[in-house]
Amino acid sequence: MRRLRRLTPLIALLVTAALLAACSGDSASKKAKPKSTTSTTTPASAAATTTANDPASCIRGSFRFTRMDYDGPVQTQFGPTRITGGIGGRRIELKRDNTFHFTDDGSDKVQFSLLGNPPTNGTAVLKAQSDGSFVSAAQTANFNITALSGTLVLTLQNGSMINIPLPPDGRGVKETFGLNGDAHYTCRGNTVTFRFPALTIALERV
Repeated sequence: MRRLRRLTPLIALLVTAALLAACSGDSASKKAKPKSTTSTTTPASAAATTTANDPASCIRGSFRFTRMDYDGPVQTQFGPTRITGGIGGRRIELKRDNTFHFTDDGSDKVQFSLLGNPPTNGTAVLKAQSDGSFVSAAQTANFNITALSGTLVLTLQNGSMINIPLPPDGRGVKETFGLNGDAHYTCRGNTVTFRFPALTIALERV
């Protein structure tokens, strides 16, 4: 039991990072909105102008998570850890002012396994929301968490339950998992796929 208490902060970071992996990276500078003019434009020319001024326009909007896969176990100072599931209740809005709003309604449990000897397995339910900012280019984007609130409840393999307080600013998540830097993205129809070095996240517009 003493070992589980020692690992509790790590497990909290594991679950929080998995759910908020889309929301990690460097700070963003907001872009100014284009000023309105008196000249008239057709819808086609207006769309072309918007795309030219904002090459990342395809990633803006409201999305639901459809995929969130690590390439393998997450490497931590305590050893490799597997994190799966939990995407069912996740939504993110990427706004035109280069801010985002992320929510998880807790309807889909996260599965985690700390691959020690013996391994520590369990599930987690997160009901939370997060806000932040992002910087985008034609093929890459990175994100910065500025606020995090909600509840996180872990259920370990022996049935014990642990309530974990969430860090208000999400501090420690990106450092623990090395998610700093750019994510390469691909837009196709109503879907966007972000590829971090060890993580792939797929979104569908809603």
